[in-house]
Amino acid sequence: MRAAALLALALLSGPARAAPAPVAGLPLPGCAEVRAAALFDAALVASFEKRYPPALVGEASVERLALDPGQVENAAAYLACVAGLTGFDVYVAEQGLALFASRRHGRAALAALDRIARGPGPEARGARDYARQIRAYLRGPSR
Repeated sequence: MRAAALLALALLSGPARAAPAPVAGLPLPGCAEVRAAALFDAALVASFEKRYPPALVGEASVERLALDPGQVENAAAYLACVAGLTGFDVYVAEQGLALFASRRHGRAALAALDRIARGPGPEARGARDYARQIRAYLRGPSR
């Protein structure tokens, strides 16, 4: 009888799901802080590589993350800033791609880029160009 009750409980509760993973490394610095560090080219890319959370790089790990809208906006803004300051380095785009391709967070990340791109700040132009770069990656090779 007890085994039957446990089985019924298991069936009623549905499939087991892993709890969302917390995101280490967030929030990321704002663009003013990144610019103030006065890093350029390879030094900025190296700093980005150390700072950008590995959980935001892999497609599977991004899907497991419970990012709130502020965290998505923060990551998108950081990516756009670093991309702009590095001349839209391919490495930065590729590291950020999982966030924008995510079924769970991609739409919000692209919307965050669009909001930044419409803004009045110096980050707007970089966000517009980065959004174009990311959308080109998401579309894939031209046919």
